[in-house]
Amino acid sequence: MKNLTLITAVSVALLLIAVACGGDTGEQVVVGRVVDATARNIEEIELLIVRDADSQVWEFTTSGSVGISIGHLRQHQALGVKIQVTYREIGGQLIASDVRDAEEAGG
Repeated sequence: MKNLTLITAVSVALLLIAVACGGDTGEQVVVGRVVDATARNIEEIELLIVRDADSQVWEFTTSGSVGISIGHLRQHQALGVKIQVTYREIGGQLIASDVRDAEEAGG
């Protein structure tokens, strides 16, 4: 009985570690054109709105730097050049974690 409890506890711990460190991260990607972008500060994006190839509009926020500046996003917006947004849905909000040139990402 003691061994079964120990095995169960170790199995649960390993499962929790596997979920936390790998496997399905819950991240998704969308590629599209910048409709609008608002800066939170000099390094962070507050709001990013993107329209994909199917004309679906995506509205993202961030929780830190996403690797691209507001100036660069505005350049994409003016030129109509696509970006790639990696994000997660948390509490009904789309939270961008990485934004880059779509060409750079192979898209």
